[in-house]
Amino acid sequence: MIRALRGLSSALAYYTIVPAGRSAEDGAPGVAALEWLPFVGALVGSIAGLAGYAAFAWLQVPWAFLVAWALTIGLTGALHVDGFLDACDGLFATASPRRRIEILKDVHHGTFAVAGMAIVAAFWLAALAAIAPGRFPLVLAFSGASARFAVMPVALAFSYATSGAMARTFASRPSLLSLILNAVLVEALAWAIAPWALALAPAAMLVALAVAWWASRRLDGAVTGDVYGAAIVTTEVLLLLAVGVCLQRLG
Repeated sequence: MIRALRGLSSALAYYTIVPAGRSAEDGAPGVAALEWLPFVGALVGSIAGLAGYAAFAWLQVPWAFLVAWALTIGLTGALHVDGFLDACDGLFATASPRRRIEILKDVHHGTFAVAGMAIVAAFWLAALAAIAPGRFPLVLAFSGASARFAVMPVALAFSYATSGAMARTFASRPSLLSLILNAVLVEALAWAIAPWALALAPAAMLVALAVAWWASRRLDGAVTGDVYGAAIVTTEVLLLLAVGVCLQRLG
């Protein structure tokens, strides 16, 4: 129990802006924090969704989806979005794998990052605008949890491209129990949306694995933390698009 609570505290400290403690002395999340990642995604999504719905219900603003979108990013300190931007710069660069890893470590964002953010933001906002504000809390909790659960198999399937604290985190595989519990969480949220949503979590895993596979081909067979961020953002946006379309057509 104590280990679990420490893992939750570490996950909140690293993956969100919540002042829940320290992730680790070396700044990297431990494997226990990784195991809490889907729960953190559900928490961030539900808070962002509730804020978006509140903006619609209480303030009657037509752009409530912007509130939900901003908080989805802001509550995580833009951690995954930053990884997505770095991945755009590094993975699309015409360079050697070693040079791409160097670009991924650069804190500055270039042309590929700007273009990538413009594209993903357009789809992200369009997906949220197509969802009724009353569904924001549940749908965003599901997409947040499912997108983060989808990257857990990536830790099992791919090695980490660099050494150091983050490499130790992802070298320590998530436990079978954590995978089962997180699967239950994700599918429970999916069932609460509609029975057809149960198929979206396995599809999300395939998307995350495809992103990681493509990235590993660009990085000489391995992945980095930025690749995880890119996989989470890409998967979450596609999940929201899928949910929006299915809600309109299937109810």
